Amino acid sequence: GGGRASGPGEFYWGLPKITRAWFTITIALTILCAVGMVSPNTLYLDWGSILRRFQVWRAMTAFCFLGKFGWPFVVNLIFMVQYSKTLEKDFQGRASEFLWMLILGAIAISVINLHFDMPFLTIPLLFMTIWVWSRKHPNAQMSVFGLFNIMSAYFPWFLIVVTMLMGGSPVGNLIGYFVGHIYYFFKENYPPTRDHAIFFPPAMLQKLVEDEGFGAQTAAAGGAVRAGGGVPPWGGG
Repeated sequence: GGGRASGPGEFYWGLPKITRAWFTITIALTILCAVGMVSPNTLYLDWGSILRRFQVWRAMTAFCFLGKFGWPFVVNLIFMVQYSKTLEKDFQGRASEFLWMLILGAIAISVINLHFDMPFLTIPLLFMTIWVWSRKHPNAQMSVFGLFNIMSAYFPWFLIVVTMLMGGSPVGNLIGYFVGHIYYFFKENYPPTRDHAIFFPPAMLQKLVEDEGFGAQTAAAGGAVRAGGGVPPWGGG
């Protein structure tokens, strides 16, 4: 609606806390690398440096770097804001549970990456969230560039086509989709493991990350998805 203007501050603080932290760290690392204060060589996933040199931050920064400024960076940042935000709201303010989902996803992606040896894994983790979101909202209508609509259940596959048309490799997307599918299937669909304790954060993480209540705001999350959250050029209703 045209009567609901919001400034950058309102937008930023309106993000759920885990999405806001992920967004902030990603922007900060990109800026620090762009001005030469930090080298990407100190951020990528390198198990030798983590285990022998105790550069443990790499286990986090490898999932929080989208490369240099440019169109792919902007597109992926839009995806992070839109789909991580909406998915986190689906957790109804249980920030520690959403963070635990990301941690489980990061662990699984890191194991799979032992074969692919990709230096940065932000894309697989980001597209894991898109996959889980699309399973939770399979009937949401997505407007693609304002040209045609697509059901959100098929949206991840559309993104594969876009990635390839832009000259990128779909491997990162597919790894994220695979991990997201495994997570969603065993947590939501497979009776023996549905809502198993492994999918819920340990007490230490719950104490570390204070949950926040969304209340009625979360109940409208599905409508917000269908409305697209005002994020161009796709995701609109």
